[in-house]
Amino acid sequence: MSRIPMLLVVGACLVLPLAARAQEKPFGGYPNADMEYCARLSDLYVRYVGRAEAGPRTPVTPDAVGGTALAQCKHEDTVTQAIPVLERKLLDARFTLPPRN
Repeated sequence: MSRIPMLLVVGACLVLPLAARAQEKPFGGYPNADMEYCARLSDLYVRYVGRAEAGPRTPVTPDAVGGTALAQCKHEDTVTQAIPVLERKLLDARFTLPPRN
């Protein structure tokens, strides 16, 4: 193989992953860091604390405050109100909060 095609192949191998990465949305697809953090808190809350989404036959009583915070996490203008509520709910349930980036 001659030198020029080899350089082109090596260059393409180096450039293509960088070009693909540049097209990714920042913060994992969320508009801002608060929304990403709130989504992580929401996942923990739904999975381990507030299982209101599990259905009507679940022995856990739905928590209206937690449910409101979950809904607020999905909107950029109310996400800052939801974060302290979910943090408190998780801390009260003796969970360690995820790191806030």
